[in-house]
Amino acid sequence: MKKTVCISGRVMLPIKEGARAVISCGGGFVYTSRVVEIFEVSEDMVHFETMNSIYKVSLVPNPVTAVISDAYAKCA
Repeated sequence: MKKTVCISGRVMLPIKEGARAVISCGGGFVYTSRVVEIFEVSEDMVHFETMNSIYKVSLVPNPVTAVISDAYAKCA
């Protein structure tokens, strides 16, 4: 039975069967073995199987920078 890896991060390259997946997480990168099957790709998650493991990658949204007007900044 293969181990299941559940992580939060971003998939750096499109997931493709027969190729390695590269996942950015925690300030570093995870390089998987070759992808053998893709189960699900959605806005929230990527679920796929490699030769050695099953990955469930919870996609981290890109940070958004908010602009605060001077009037509101003075209230802080």
